[in-house]
Order: sequence, then C-alpha cells, then structure tokens
Amino acid sequence: MKNIFLLIASFIMMVNAFAQEVNATKLDSLFNLLEANHKTMGSIAISKNGKILYTKSIGQIDEAGKLKADAATKYHIGSITKMFTASIVFTLIEEGKLSLATKLDEYFPQIPNAKNISIGHMLGHRSGIFNITNDSSYFTWSMQPISQKEMVEKIAKFPSEFE
Repeated sequence: MKNIFLLIASFIMMVNAFAQEVNATKLDSLFNLLEANHKTMGSIAISKNGKILYTKSIGQIDEAGKLKADAATKYHIGSITKMFTASIVFTLIEEGKLSLATKLDEYFPQIPNAKNISIGHMLGHRSGIFNITNDSSYFTWSMQPISQKEMVEKIAKFPSEFE
C-alpha cells in the first residue's frame, strides 16, 4: 500500500516538475494527507536547472512519533540498492570481469552453498542465502556501521534456506 502511494506521489511530482510551474498547494495537500494517515515518511525536493522549486518533509523518524522528519533527516536506503547493484554487476559483465554464471565462492567461499550460487541466482533472488533481516538480533546492529568482513561473517553463520 505504501508503495502505491509513493508511486502516485512520484508520478505527481514528475508531472508537476515538467509542467510550467510546481503547484505547491496540491503537493502539500497530497503529502499532508499521506502524513496525517501515517502512510509514508520522507523528504521530497523538486528542482529545475539547479533551482529548488519545492521541498517537503513528512512523517516521524522515531517509533514514538515525537521526532519529525526534516530536510536534514538521513534515511536508510534499503531495497533501492538492488537497482544500483544490478547496474554495477551488468557493467562488470559487459567489461568481461563477471558473468551471470560466476559462482559466489570465487569471492565469498565462507557463505554456505557458495559453490552452487551464481551471480545470476543472486540477481534473481534465488540464492537461498539467509535473509539477514530475519536475524533476531538484526535491529540491535543494523543501524550501526558494519564492515564487509563483519557482514559476511553474520551471513555465513546461517545455513542456506534452500538449494
């Protein structure tokens, strides 16, 4: 449901951004409604030719709902990194440095079943690697900086969920 609202909001922002002028009143109305119904949180900015035409921050950044989001709020980017990762991987494939058949054990042999997991499996979310967000301790460490080595160690301690 949240994704639908974000999609609609993004579409409205794009349409408005390419129209003659940004209708701040309509945008405010939409974002205020989303915020009032606790449908999303975030910060929005529309600019044209380097000039900011509209900004808005909505929602709370804490579970208690006491801290309001503002233009300086930092957000965890979560799943959007999948698109960036896929783009980088396909660039490496074009350069001949990787292939979809490259096995994970070439880089991370300590991951369970790595010898059977390909780059293609990972891009298609078919690797069987444990979903680290299901780790019961995830929320105790997920908001802290973590090195690649530490992250791989965390992933490696769980068995594969499927072949």
